[in-house]
Amino acid sequence: GLLERPALPPALAAPTVPYKLFLSGKSGVGKTALVATLAGTPVPPVHHETLGIEATTVYWPAKLRASGRPVIFQLHFWD
Repeated sequence: GLLERPALPPALAAPTVPYKLFLSGKSGVGKTALVATLAGTPVPPVHHETLGIEATTVYWPAKLRASGRPVIFQLHFWD
């Protein structure tokens, strides 16, 4: 994943599609580790409960199969 929106040349300008993803589940199952892995940040080696909500934004470039056009997904993870 990319932490910042990638800079593209004007010829490849891609629309940004935002999504808010709320992760919920039992303690210690790997929600924070999943978000850290997708964001490209180190996974905490020791388990600690997340206090409140941690928000992480990841930009994920993709190419649509149907049209072949590039799209950038802006994923707001709420953990």
